[in-house]
Amino acid sequence: MKSAHALATQELAEIRETNKRKHAERLRHVRNAAPEFIQIENSMQRAGTQLLKSVLHGNTDDFEKIKSIIQKKQAEKAELLRNLDLPEDYLDEKYDCDICGDTGFDDNGRRCECLKKLINKYIIQNSNMSEIMKSQRFDTLDFTLYSETNKLPNGRTEREQINRIYNAALKFANTFDEDNRNLLLIGNAGTGKTFLSSCIANRALERGKTVYYQTAYPLFELMENIKFGKNNDDPEAAADMAYTAKYLRQVDLLIIDDLGSEFTTQFTAAAFFDLLNARLTSGKSVILSTNLSLDDLETLYSRRVSSRLQGEFQIIRTIGDDIREKKLKHQIYK
Repeated sequence: MKSAHALATQELAEIRETNKRKHAERLRHVRNAAPEFIQIENSMQRAGTQLLKSVLHGNTDDFEKIKSIIQKKQAEKAELLRNLDLPEDYLDEKYDCDICGDTGFDDNGRRCECLKKLINKYIIQNSNMSEIMKSQRFDTLDFTLYSETNKLPNGRTEREQINRIYNAALKFANTFDEDNRNLLLIGNAGTGKTFLSSCIANRALERGKTVYYQTAYPLFELMENIKFGKNNDDPEAAADMAYTAKYLRQVDLLIIDDLGSEFTTQFTAAAFFDLLNARLTSGKSVILSTNLSLDDLETLYSRRVSSRLQGEFQIIRTIGDDIREKKLKHQIYK
C-alpha cells in the first residue's frame, strides 16, 4: 500500500506525461502533413527570442515590428491548420484540469479540486473494502426484512431491535472521531455485523475520514510477515508493507472483521494487544466484529485484551436469524 497522496500525485504525473505525449503526436502529424509548418515554427521561435530582447533593452520600435511578425506567423499557422481540416487550437497544450494544468495546485499554491478528488479516490481504494461493501450504506438497509411481531429473546421485536442497532451505528459513524469512540459488534454469523461495519465505513469516508477494513486472518498474517521481514528481498513490496503497518496505527477508523476466526498464536495475541493499545492510546477509533463471546475473546487473547474491550468499547449485539436467508426468502416470494 502507498499513501493516497502519493498515489494521487503519481496519477497526476501520468496524466501530464500522457497529455505531453499526445501534444507531441499532434505536432508530428502537422509537421508530416505540412512540412512548411516547420519554417513557421522556427520563425515564431526566433521572433519570440527577439521580442524578449527588445523588452529587456526597452526598444519599443523593434517590439512593435517583431510583434507584427509574430501575428503574421500566427495567422499563417491558423490558415495551415484550416487547410488540414484541423481546429485552430489543435496544437495547443491540452490539460485534464484547466485550473491547475494538471499540476495539482492553483495559481495561489492551493491544492486543486482535481488533486483533492484523486486523493479521495485513493483513500477509498486504500480502505480495502470490496465493491459489495462500498454499496452497503445506511440508506440501503431494508427494514421490511425484520418482523414487527416476532419477539427476540431480549423481549423486543426484530423491527425494534434493528431500529436500535441502526440508530446506535449511525450515531457512531457521525461522531466516533469527536470522542475517540470504539465499537464491538458481537453476534452469530449472518446477523449483519459486516453490513453495519460497511455502513459506518462508507459514512466515515463521506465525512472525509480515512478507513481501513480487513478480516482478522489476513491482518495478522500481514503483521507477522512485517515482523519477521518477509519480502525484505523486494524493496517495493517491503516498502508497501511498512506503510501498511504504519497506516494500521494512523488511519482514522480501523475495522477488524471476524475476530477470533484466525489461528491464534502467542504472536497474534501479542500483536493484537499491541495494535489495540497503540490505537486506544493515540485516540484512534476501532471497530471489531466477532462471533465469539467476551469470555471466548479473553481465552484467546488474554485478560488485558478483554479488559480493554469491556472498558473502552461500545458493545452492540446483533441477534436474530441469518439475514442472508431472509433476503433469499424475500426475493423468492416478492
